[in-house]
Amino acid sequence: MFDSLPTPVLDERSARPRRFGEGSRKGERMAQQSQSFDMSKMTTATKIMLGGGVLLLIDSFLAWQKACAGIEGVVDICASASMWGGDGAIFGVIAGLLTIAVIVWEVLALAGTNLNVGIPASKLSAYLGFGVVGFTVLKFIFALTESPSFGAYVGLILVLVVGYGAWMRFQEPSGGASSASPGGFAS
Repeated sequence: MFDSLPTPVLDERSARPRRFGEGSRKGERMAQQSQSFDMSKMTTATKIMLGGGVLLLIDSFLAWQKACAGIEGVVDICASASMWGGDGAIFGVIAGLLTIAVIVWEVLALAGTNLNVGIPASKLSAYLGFGVVGFTVLKFIFALTESPSFGAYVGLILVLVVGYGAWMRFQEPSGGASSASPGGFAS
């Protein structure tokens, strides 16, 4: 049984309850620096590749192929396949995995993680992007030959965006910072 609820220990300066681990004297609390995400530190190429890559990954789960069969007016049976399945599925799977690799690589670069792989980070990012473009175009060709759906056309547009970002990353200097103008053309 409880006689009464425990009384909180109040902070002398603000008359609010102290949080766990807060000291009672001024010098005991450590000042915490808040880390915030600053998009101005991202190059235009990184923004394009990340945005296009994330949207392409989402689009990869939409219908890229759709086929319907049935008896007119009685029953219609439809089947669809995403980028990960259907005709040319191996190209879709490789393109999807490379898209995930692009996203992870760009996020690691933004987080300041230094993964020394022997080539500049901008070049590796560009090569991954070129791989995404190549395998996605192959998958699009297979989807185009057999009942294409809206997802394939959206995917083609998005892979062109990723390809443009990869080309911009390829043109960046080896240090990773972009010397390109905001339009993406070298000065």
